[in-house]
Amino acid sequence: MTDSNEWPELRALYGTAALPGVDTCDFFHVHIDERGTSVTFAFETSQLPANPKPERTEPAYNTLRFWVEFTGVSGLRVSGILAEAKRVVRIGDGGRPGRLDVSVTSETRSIAFSASASQVTHTRVYLKGSL
Repeated sequence: MTDSNEWPELRALYGTAALPGVDTCDFFHVHIDERGTSVTFAFETSQLPANPKPERTEPAYNTLRFWVEFTGVSGLRVSGILAEAKRVVRIGDGGRPGRLDVSVTSETRSIAFSASASQVTHTRVYLKGSL
């Protein structure tokens, strides 16, 4: 299983603490770049890093967002486009060396593809209000 432990960008933020697994994070964004054969997912977690980047002048924050870019994408399949609250995110090697099998599924929608690599391209801590 490929998970957040394999992204050194997150390891630098969390130090020796356990990293949030993508299955415990809120999945809130997908961007498909057909020109570069990449797909970017964005996740949000309340599991705060020990060493966040100093991007805010205010000391208060309660949420980390991070963006993961998958490159060398092939076999992209998309069904439906609206967001749903309950989703299952899976990132695994699928038994093929050098490839990741990626999927996000819900009751009525899904996206799935194979990728050659993944990396965290951006992180941001911020103060998320409650509704």
